[in-house]
Amino acid sequence: MKNYLLQFLILFCTMTNAQNKTIEEPVLLGSMASKMVQAAYAEAEKNNFQVTITVVDKSGQTLAVLRHQDAGVHTLRASYKKAYTACSQKRETALIAKGIKDGSIPEDIRYLDENILAMDGGIPILINGKVVGGIGVGGAHGNFDVLIAKAGLMVLEDSLKR
Repeated sequence: MKNYLLQFLILFCTMTNAQNKTIEEPVLLGSMASKMVQAAYAEAEKNNFQVTITVVDKSGQTLAVLRHQDAGVHTLRASYKKAYTACSQKRETALIAKGIKDGSIPEDIRYLDENILAMDGGIPILINGKVVGGIGVGGAHGNFDVLIAKAGLMVLEDSLKR
């Protein structure tokens, strides 16, 4: 049953290299990204936060976005950049921000790409230990953005446990 459910949740890409070895990589599906933003949105609503939630795939392309009608205009871009950064850097944006502040991560990281944003609220999405995307929340500020993003991740984690 678990493998059957995973086939619906995760699409495996098959590639052949020069030695004819098959490599399987998990891929985040748009249908799961949609469920993630809906769960995160519900968490934000429960706490009266007006946010935007964005989920990107492993290449930084948007899979799903949900914006509260009263969320600030800037939250759309901020949530995307947080999701992109978490995916690109393969770690939470809060850890990146902390690392820049304490000097363990060079401040120049901000200039690697115009989409890098070192603010709390971006979390990489992992399936079977591989980064397959990122989720970002903008509008609730700091730790609250993180909590909302984690509510979205719970949907994926719950699905993979079944």
